[in-house]
Amino acid sequence: MTQKAEPLTKLLLPVDGEGTYKAACAFAGSLASMCSNRISKITLFHAMAGRYLSTHMANIDVRVDTVLESETFKRLKKDFIDKKIRPVLDDAAKTVKNICGNCQVDEEVVDGKPADAIIKFVTENNYSTIIMQRRCMDPVKGKFIGSITSGILYGPAACSVYIPGNDFPLDGTYRVKTILIPIDGSKGSMAAAQEASVLAGCAGDAKVILLNVLDVVDIAKAAESEQWPSPVQEAEATLEEAEKLLVKSGMAADRIEKKVLPGDPADVIVAEAGASNVDIIYIGRTVRHPLTDIIVGSVGRAVLGRCAERTLAVITPEED
Repeated sequence: MTQKAEPLTKLLLPVDGEGTYKAACAFAGSLASMCSNRISKITLFHAMAGRYLSTHMANIDVRVDTVLESETFKRLKKDFIDKKIRPVLDDAAKTVKNICGNCQVDEEVVDGKPADAIIKFVTENNYSTIIMQRRCMDPVKGKFIGSITSGILYGPAACSVYIPGNDFPLDGTYRVKTILIPIDGSKGSMAAAQEASVLAGCAGDAKVILLNVLDVVDIAKAAESEQWPSPVQEAEATLEEAEKLLVKSGMAADRIEKKVLPGDPADVIVAEAGASNVDIIYIGRTVRHPLTDIIVGSVGRAVLGRCAERTLAVITPEED
């Protein structure tokens, strides 16, 4: 994993040709509007995965050493980009600019499998942020987020991933009022708090809720072993550490609320998001060494699946 860029400085927005990009574009435009002094570039990105050849393979020489350089291949590729890809990217760019005005928006079209191409591009070009569109495969709950988004979340990219909710406003009216950050003391959760402080600073008067969830099983074990109330004290100390990080970043202490609640972590996070009407939930990724296996974790996966109406940010900590 490469060194992580400064938060919210360069945004990559993958765009496909199926119209599933409006919420991501609106969120990118909203971020650029709120954080105009930080964000230097928004790149609309499309990986073609060779689809422009699918209906024409019978017409070209398919030998490996000739296909890529053939004039037919080049023509098919250019025609596909001009007719199928550029209009979609131009429409996406219009959506972004309608919200953020004069922000810099460029376009990149590459060959390759989407998830791999996205990870390669952000790594080589030091992007801080990927904004992914949630795919609603479940018409009732919108539970699934899509295979490409899953590939990004589980891939080795060092940048943060933002996934706007299904009900994200497309008209530029989005404002960050309440941010929820589950804190468990891990490096990932502290990185989430650090990045959230950047967005809170851009948003002006946003409120932050720091939440530590005490698993009921752990509470029961602590009570039986005469360790009570140490779990609560440890949770409070963890929240205080996160609060200090936010204050050090410039956030006013009176805009920070700390909560320690018992229950199943995913259930409590989802319930708190609804009860406090939060706009965005920050989840820290877990990094497992030495294989650099980056995972969202079971709690993160549950929150991603059950909070389809909320915007979620999955944050990667700095590499040791």
